[in-house]
Amino acid sequence: MLDLLKHWRMVLTFALLYLSQGICFGIAMDALPTLLRHDGAALHALAFLPLVGIPWVVKFLWAPQVDNHWSPRLGRRRSWIIPMQILVLLCIASLASIGLRVETAGIAVGLLIVASLASATQDIATDGMAAEYFTGNMLARINAIQVGGTMVGFFVGGAGTLLLSGYLGQKSAFSLLALVPVLSLVCVGWLHVAPAKEKQPDVAHASLWRFIKRPKALALVVLALLSAMTSVSGFGLSKLFLNDAGWSLQAIGQLGMSGGVVTIVLGCGGGAWLIRVLGLWPTFILAVGMAGVAALTWLLQASGVLATQTGLIWLAVGLGSFGTGATSVVIMTASMAFAAQGDQAGTDMTAVQSTRDLGEMLSSTLLVGLTAQVGYSGGFLAGILMAILALLVALNVSRQYVGDRAVD
Repeated sequence: MLDLLKHWRMVLTFALLYLSQGICFGIAMDALPTLLRHDGAALHALAFLPLVGIPWVVKFLWAPQVDNHWSPRLGRRRSWIIPMQILVLLCIASLASIGLRVETAGIAVGLLIVASLASATQDIATDGMAAEYFTGNMLARINAIQVGGTMVGFFVGGAGTLLLSGYLGQKSAFSLLALVPVLSLVCVGWLHVAPAKEKQPDVAHASLWRFIKRPKALALVVLALLSAMTSVSGFGLSKLFLNDAGWSLQAIGQLGMSGGVVTIVLGCGGGAWLIRVLGLWPTFILAVGMAGVAALTWLLQASGVLATQTGLIWLAVGLGSFGTGATSVVIMTASMAFAAQGDQAGTDMTAVQSTRDLGEMLSSTLLVGLTAQVGYSGGFLAGILMAILALLVALNVSRQYVGDRAVD
């Protein structure tokens, strides 16, 4: 807590930046389809909307440019964060002006693609700045803020937009949401960012090839991919399973919101605390193990070995939600510590993060396809197998850090 107070300006700035990124994603992936459908849009017309999230998956392609080019006057990271946040602000303000309706859908999607591209680019610089500034236990805490802040932003941009639009109208709703990037710009402008480390290594030409050649890079990428796929196997398939089991949309929504709270509070917050107490990889092993147990609980119900009961469902959601939040914090903390040891922090962080996002997208598609062929049991079994693979890789990595109790 003392560390958080000591760095409160930086912590507040990062919280607002990650919140802002999540808001744009929530508007695009959650609020936009619902508002357009409410205005009469056909379902087939909404199928392309997830493409708005593609910049987050492929941002590794231009991450080296973010590391390599900047203005000496603004600084290496603020040179990208400030213009990208201004773009996000302009896009949200434009949405407030035109509204989200069938007639304006094309313009709205275009604005959200620009906002998604700006947010993804800003995230490269933001993660790089965090890796260059924070050390030790603060890495776990700032990554808890990263994962939790982005998720809170998603809920605010999605469910929050729908709620505010219902009470105040779309113009007022988007105007209120625009305050977040405004406040983040104020915070970024008021910072005098100097690295907390005594010495910064000389900056070389950043590239993905330099990331690939570094020791442990492959292990981080594999763990990011497997942990993301394990999480989706429980999160995504469980909602479809409950729908087919006769649950109402309202009940499924309430369960999903509760799982989100567990992910943010216990998964992210508890994960950061466990990293300090147990160490990085023991926390990951515990968390991915709990996600695997959650998938096993779903499998036993889907296969009929256990009856579908409310208590078991809440247990599976709780374990899976905690595992999702904690593994995310561990992977991002490990990536940030890894990136901090080099001179291309934005590129290194983005390579791992994009892999995790890719894992979520791939597993959402592949697991649903697998389930369509072999049933829910096969889908949940795949989640268990991915959890086991993640455990094996993590155990191998942890052997290289025997004796470590916290992030170096």
